[in-house]
Amino acid sequence: MKRFIWHIIGFILITGLSCYIIFMQADGYTDAFYVKFTTPKQNSLIVGSSRAAQGLQPNSMSRVLPNYPIYNYAFSRIHTPYGKPYLESIKLKLKEDSKKGIFIVEVNPWSICKQKNEVLDSVNFRENNSFLGGVKNVSVKPNLEYLMNFYEGKNVDIFTKKGTNYHKEILFVHDDGWYEVNLNDSPKKRDQRINSTITSYSKIRTDYQGLSDIRLDYLKQTIDFLQYHGKVFMVRMPVHSNMLAIEKELMPDFDQKMLEVSMELELPYFNFTHMVDQFQYTDGHHLDIDSGSKFSVLLAQKIVASQ
Repeated sequence: MKRFIWHIIGFILITGLSCYIIFMQADGYTDAFYVKFTTPKQNSLIVGSSRAAQGLQPNSMSRVLPNYPIYNYAFSRIHTPYGKPYLESIKLKLKEDSKKGIFIVEVNPWSICKQKNEVLDSVNFRENNSFLGGVKNVSVKPNLEYLMNFYEGKNVDIFTKKGTNYHKEILFVHDDGWYEVNLNDSPKKRDQRINSTITSYSKIRTDYQGLSDIRLDYLKQTIDFLQYHGKVFMVRMPVHSNMLAIEKELMPDFDQKMLEVSMELELPYFNFTHMVDQFQYTDGHHLDIDSGSKFSVLLAQKIVASQ
């Protein structure tokens, strides 16, 4: 009996050690989110959707804002609409004693609108069951809480997903939080992807019913919290003209609402949608790498000029 128990204990220890060794290999190739939960707490943050995650490059911004190392803590339309779960995660990622930070709050209609049939109140958010609601330590490596509960791949993928994938793409989250999406494809393929994304979002649009007062209120709460720790800038990023048309259908008065928030909370609102033709997009609403770098510098210059 004792031998059997020791065999069980040995098996558990070996299995646990093996898993830990695997988890130690997790990095920016693992998925689009993991690294953001392994880096230290920060003084300055970018928050928002995947547009910000892919399009705002801290390294490019640092050319203009060298004294403000900023961390990209933006995720996706699905995971980080404005609400209590995202706000609580932001609080965990920010240093408690940060007082002179710079904060970029990326906004778009999807981040403050309500989906049809969505149960949404001051307590119930669909993000509660995602990593936003489940990961309580956002600055530990390896982050076992994330890997064991929210990583959607196989453990072996942590070893094998390195470098260029089988589509000849590079998908990598840098230590500053920027999600690099290097598709390296032809103009024809890019146009096909843009058309496909626009078609997809035309359908997604029908799943939304318009502004959520609760999400709008949490956007304000997020800004208010960040203002205690530094200067906040609300930003609407450029998207393809066809994507912009869909968003105007979803929420025609979006920019007016953002201007009202800007006036109420006394912060700048930078709307770049008039510059849609000056940038290139991977799929219609994410800036490609070169355009992302260009836009990041432009935004940093705008921030400097506004102070």
